[in-house]
Amino acid sequence: MKTRRPLLPALALLLLPLSSRAEPVVTDVVAKQRYPWNGKVDITCTVSGFEETASGWKFFVKAVDPDSGDATTVSHVQVMRDGVASNDLKVQANGNYRLVWDASADLGEVVCSNMVVRVEVIERKVQLWEGGPYWAETNIGAENPEDYGLYFWWGDTVGYRREGSAWVASDGSSQNFSFGSGNTPTYGASKASLQNEGWITADGVLASAHDAAQAHWGGSWRMPTFAELSALNGNCDWLWTTRNGVNGYVVRGRGDFKASSIFLPAAGYGYGTSLDRAGSYGYYWSSVPYNSFSYTTQYLFFYSNYYSDKHCTYEDGSRDYGQSVRPVQGFAQ
Repeated sequence: MKTRRPLLPALALLLLPLSSRAEPVVTDVVAKQRYPWNGKVDITCTVSGFEETASGWKFFVKAVDPDSGDATTVSHVQVMRDGVASNDLKVQANGNYRLVWDASADLGEVVCSNMVVRVEVIERKVQLWEGGPYWAETNIGAENPEDYGLYFWWGDTVGYRREGSAWVASDGSSQNFSFGSGNTPTYGASKASLQNEGWITADGVLASAHDAAQAHWGGSWRMPTFAELSALNGNCDWLWTTRNGVNGYVVRGRGDFKASSIFLPAAGYGYGTSLDRAGSYGYYWSSVPYNSFSYTTQYLFFYSNYYSDKHCTYEDGSRDYGQSVRPVQGFAQ
């Protein structure tokens, strides 16, 4: 029978920052294993150069065997905030942080006598399969992954938030918006008309001026294509769950990407002055209009009790509905 050995013969781990691709940066890193050894490692560090972005920043940790060079992405790590451990690895500001890493949960039977742990602050995005885009961890307008965020008609770049029983525009232009064909200029426009009027490009996707992700987050963020939304099924595992009281799906990568996941809240949809099916259904826009009908657009649709080889279905949605947007980065697939 094997016995579990401490990660290091001493109490301290060597913590090195990854080569930083962007600010903010991590410095003054110190890590100590628990004594007596219980598989936990306490990490303290300082974050500087923090600047708020729309997508936000999070801690990213890897454990590297210095002998073999094999690296394991750490998934069982928490941030201590006000004495409470949080699974949200979000970096909120410059300053000192404490992380708690469950090394035994990530590495299992530990057989190495030393270990290098690398820590970085990266943008809050994940890649779920080889060659796929990077997916944002939140909807546009959402602070946390389980927040519903803003709702958009197709081609809209303003976005509307539910406040009480009203739809309020993100830019303050409307305090009582109503989703409907009369407020949706893309409704009833053929694909040819959409292109002639500049709504979509020659490739058939929303132009950047009408892409909600580009308008709100800038950079290289964009709305996903329908093919990318569809690829979530073929490349990921889906689990209906409740996170912080919010229903939705955890969509997790496979193989080398099994440590990567996103949460898609069942945010429902807006129509007229109402919010319908929130907590039970999810509706997420693609950037691609439907070819045959001038009032619909391809989108992702799911609900809790639909189980088959694909844990969601794909339909063609009316452009005047208010639906969620989950941004992506990278090449369209």
